[in-house]
Amino acid sequence: MVHSKTSELTNVLCRGRNADGGWGYYPGKVSRIEPTCWIALYLLRASDSEKDLTTDIVRWFAARQREDGFLDDATGLPPNVGFSALAAIVVGSAGLLPAEGARRLLGAVYPTKGVASERTRNRQDNTLRGWSWLEDTFSWVEPIAWSLLALKKSSALPQREQSARIEEAERMLFDRVCRTGGWNHGNSNMFGQELNADIPATALALLALQDRREHPSVQKSIEYLTRQRLAEPAGMALSLTSICLRVYGRSTADVDERLAALAETHSFFNNQHVAAMALYCLTAHDHDVEDFRL
Repeated sequence: MVHSKTSELTNVLCRGRNADGGWGYYPGKVSRIEPTCWIALYLLRASDSEKDLTTDIVRWFAARQREDGFLDDATGLPPNVGFSALAAIVVGSAGLLPAEGARRLLGAVYPTKGVASERTRNRQDNTLRGWSWLEDTFSWVEPIAWSLLALKKSSALPQREQSARIEEAERMLFDRVCRTGGWNHGNSNMFGQELNADIPATALALLALQDRREHPSVQKSIEYLTRQRLAEPAGMALSLTSICLRVYGRSTADVDERLAALAETHSFFNNQHVAAMALYCLTAHDHDVEDFRL
């Protein structure tokens, strides 16, 4: 991407900040956890000229933290466990909450478990419980991955309890890997049919399992993602693929080239969240995606 386009999109993100210090998915929309996390992460890893945003961003995270430790996503629904886990990663890397607030946030995510599935004909172990998007619902790959990565990156919780939680979550991801390698959003098979792996879910699961690179399922899945890296030419899929491949030491040149082309042609259709993800990848020479490394 040419420097002028990067600067233009950065300026758009800065102008899109709401009065409360956060960002919505689109300009003028209510501030939400996911876009605020990615935009804050990009801007705080960008040039020094953006550092004046730190105070407002810190204020936003502090104001959104509930008494139970979770962040309020302004939806009227119960706390979003997956996005709170993403926030735990971001605030831990960028220092966007005081130490006690960061500990409370991770402490809220840590004990939450998806409900056990009833017996099915699917090829899977239904006794395993990972993390769900919302409490008292089934486990899904994305919130498992975000929560597992957040737990592995932190030393704030008791090691013995943390290890047991990590082990069960890893077992669930390995249990749900697709025959081709990679992960679908939930099951790998349904009603006797093999399901296709999803690119964003695969990239996230691999990030959570980056310290298990010797495992056959991880090796098979990183090869799958490498082959399929351009198969889903959308901003979110390409961004997560770029981050994941970089963490695994794979080339991201053509993935980043595709991201740059999307920025040039339609600027991600005004989606601030996806624009920030892409910009984070396209400026990785400055930070080497350190926020998602173990």
